[in-house]
Amino acid sequence: MKPLILATLIASLALAACSSSEQHKTQINPEQYKVQDVASLQQRFDLLNQQLSSDYQTFKKNNNIAFSDQSVLDVNQLKTLNLHAVSSTSLKPVKQAYCEMMNEYFAEMYHLGHQNPKLIGQVKLPHAQDEDLSKSFADADQFYDFILNRYTTYRQAQEIMGFGCNLKAALN
Repeated sequence: MKPLILATLIASLALAACSSSEQHKTQINPEQYKVQDVASLQQRFDLLNQQLSSDYQTFKKNNNIAFSDQSVLDVNQLKTLNLHAVSSTSLKPVKQAYCEMMNEYFAEMYHLGHQNPKLIGQVKLPHAQDEDLSKSFADADQFYDFILNRYTTYRQAQEIMGFGCNLKAALN
């Protein structure tokens, strides 16, 4: 009887370990992101930036001790994102909330551009005039590289706070 119980226990643990390692992908509705023309797409990006600005200021106000600078984030110049980084001495929940807010913004940005491949090349993103946006939004890996290496200082912000935000997982 003991070998049967032991075998059942081992099998259930193995099954639980396998199932917990599976990633749960967030399902998106592509129709939610599709637009009819460039003007509509540009407006959606502008609204997304306004939302980030509002969310960021609220976050900074609610967690003011986590920031050395209380100035407003310029969402039209995300190369300054590292100047608005969460302090490395902040508590983990504050860092996680920061990552969640930023990853959600970038994921929305990605889905919006990715679901409109014929229009994204004509959109005007601030300080991205030299970018081939069609290529940058073609897939999650290209977008990840665009965000971390060319369009923002999100990588540096994460280094300053000493906490990784795992943008790649948020994009998939």
